[in-house]
Formats: sequence, C-alpha cells, structure tokens
Amino acid sequence: MIGRSMRTTLALAVLLATATAGCGDGLVEPGVDAAPVPYDPWTLVVLPDSQGTVYQHPDVWLAQTRWIAEQAATLDLRLVVHVGDITEWNTPAEWEVARRGIDELEAAAPLVLVPGNHDYDVSAYRTSRLGAYWPAAALAARPTFGGLYEADRTDNSYQLLDVDGAPWLVLGLEWGPRDAVLDWAGAVLDAHPDHRAIVVTHAFTYLDDRRYDWATHGAAQRYNPHSYVGVAWPEVNDGEEIWQRLIAPRSSVELVVSGHVPDEGVGRLSTPAAGGRPVHQLLANFQSGPMGGSGYLRIMTFTGYGLDVRTYSPWLDRFETAPEHQFVLPWAP
Repeated sequence: MIGRSMRTTLALAVLLATATAGCGDGLVEPGVDAAPVPYDPWTLVVLPDSQGTVYQHPDVWLAQTRWIAEQAATLDLRLVVHVGDITEWNTPAEWEVARRGIDELEAAAPLVLVPGNHDYDVSAYRTSRLGAYWPAAALAARPTFGGLYEADRTDNSYQLLDVDGAPWLVLGLEWGPRDAVLDWAGAVLDAHPDHRAIVVTHAFTYLDDRRYDWATHGAAQRYNPHSYVGVAWPEVNDGEEIWQRLIAPRSSVELVVSGHVPDEGVGRLSTPAAGGRPVHQLLANFQSGPMGGSGYLRIMTFTGYGLDVRTYSPWLDRFETAPEHQFVLPWAP
C-alpha cells in the first residue's frame, strides 16, 4: 500500500497525462481527432467486480475506495460507479465489508451501484441484500437522486448530475434486466432528452469486443445472462437486447460500462445509435488476477480532446499501460 503523499502525486500525474495525451504520446485511437478544445476535464471512476476482494482481500477493496475518496478533489471527481458483483456470495459479512467502502465513496462523489449475478440469492427470484446496505431512503435523500424502478429497492436507479452547467443522467440497471425494467429505463431517457447519458449494468460487452448476443453467438460467449435463466432470473436481457430495445433507438446515451466477464476481462466497441453519435461500450473486470484483481480500477477523464481511459491499482501503485488498458476514445464536449 502507498502513502497519502504518493497518492496525491499519482493523481496529479494522471491529470498531467490527460492534459497532454493526443499530442504525440501514441494513446489516441486511429481516426480520433486529437485537436483539443477548451474544456475543464472531469473524472468518472469505474469500479469493476469486487467479489474477490470484498470476500477474501478486504484491504485491497478498501485501498481502492480510500484512494478514490482522497483524490476526489485532485481528479475533479464527479461520479463513481460499480458495475456489479460487489460480493461473492451476497452474505451479510461481505456486505458489511462492502459498506465500509461504499460509505467512503458516497462522502466523496455521487455513487451508482448495480447488482451482479453474485449479488443475488440464486434460489430466490431477484433477491439481493444490495438494498439493505445501499437503501432507497438514503439514496432518495441525495441531491443527485432521480428515481427508482421499485420504490423500496435500489437495483435499478438513475441520478441527475450537473457538470459545470451540462446536464448528465446516469442509469444503473440490474443484472440481465427484465423487459419491464428496460421499458422504465426508456421512459427515463425519453423524459430527459437534453441530458447526456451513461448506462451502468453488469453484463453487456464481451471479451471479443462485441456485445453479449445469445441469439447470434449462444454459449460461445460464456456467461451470457441467458445461460443463467432459472429460478432467480426467469427473464433476462443480454447486451444486444439492451442495445436494441433501450440504447440504439435514442440519441442521448454516450457510454455503457459493464463487467462480469472474467479471465482477460477487457473489451470495447463503439457503435452509432440514433442520430449517429457513437456510444462507447467498455468492459473491465480484473477479478481473475491475483488477490481478486489486485485493486485495478478505471479512471475515465472527459477532456477537450476525447475520453481518456486509464487503468490503475491504488493497492499496487501501478498503471497498466498496454493498449487495451490505456486509450483515448472520440468524445466532444
């Protein structure tokens, strides 16, 4: 673990790097116009599946959340999201560990959590302890609160952010969302057409840089929500179904972040939705690495030259710099 002064230095290094990326450092994707425009950068941190750290390596989980909280001002942090599988077995003991980190995050920035399949009881229909440890009443009291699909559950929620005068909507969706949930989510997006939107859900993008698509690929894409259909989840939608029903017909969604897929655990694609705007769809899940993923997370900075994505571990004090972990995507303020 690293000291506070070193964490501050690293955060400043990230900001300096994002201010100069696209000016010959080789990070910009082919075809991206790197010419910067005046824009104050701001940061979104994405926490990938933490099931292994919360269950077996809580110090790694708490190193992540503590670093995020300590660097919130330095990074101009406006949002933290967790893509699900917060826990391994959905037990009270795990949720108590998770809540220690959640409390730190909520004190630092608006927070969006979604349940993954491991956050449910597999023997009961859509039963999770998420709402007990991230309760609806507390979320509703937040100034960024938008609404819930079910008034007493936080499995599906949205928040409304003001980022330097620009309206943003962040939509969190359950694991393999039900048809009715997608209908609700569509109505939320339709009610806020002037908001730039981010969708957070557990299973969307696969390792092959395509969306999960059971109808086309079946079991060739492992761990598709449709392969889990049973008592707990008799009805699900995978990435392609979410895309077709919710995202593609609308022009407001700009980013989808997800996890779920272990092993190499990264993937991305960009696809135009209605109106032609590209929607960036990013998978990050490091749970198969040592110590439940070694504390790696995603630092995503919206800048005047694009969306800068970095992969960093506060536990190891290390960036992953391979092209699949460090890149810039087209994005315009």
